[in-house]
Amino acid sequence: MSNMRVVFALIAGTLCLGAPISAHHNTATVYDVSKDKEVAFTGTVTKIEWANPHIHIYVDVKDANGRVKNFAIEGGTPNSLYRRGWRKDSVKPGDVVKVAGAAPSRNGMPRVHLGSITTIEGRQLFSGRD
Repeated sequence: MSNMRVVFALIAGTLCLGAPISAHHNTATVYDVSKDKEVAFTGTVTKIEWANPHIHIYVDVKDANGRVKNFAIEGGTPNSLYRRGWRKDSVKPGDVVKVAGAAPSRNGMPRVHLGSITTIEGRQLFSGRD
């Protein structure tokens, strides 16, 4: 009887440890990360969400017809970006930025996974996405 309890406890413990690992999404399931699909654009920052698990920067981008689309740019974790030189005020609403090396959304929505941002002053900030 006590062997069954040990086996049950081991199985339950293994299942509990596996749940958090599978909860995080793989970037490639949401974004097309192939190098030949990378996009680049220039726009005006409208909003920044500096929070775990990933930062989000929203940028208004004009298309060839002058229509504005608001792109959602998903970056890394605040901690990983901080280690790469980012700070909460690295980009602010109203800043004009150039986004490069961004992986587009697989579903065609105006959403990308960040490659790098260059500010109007020429400061380049990298996400660390290879």
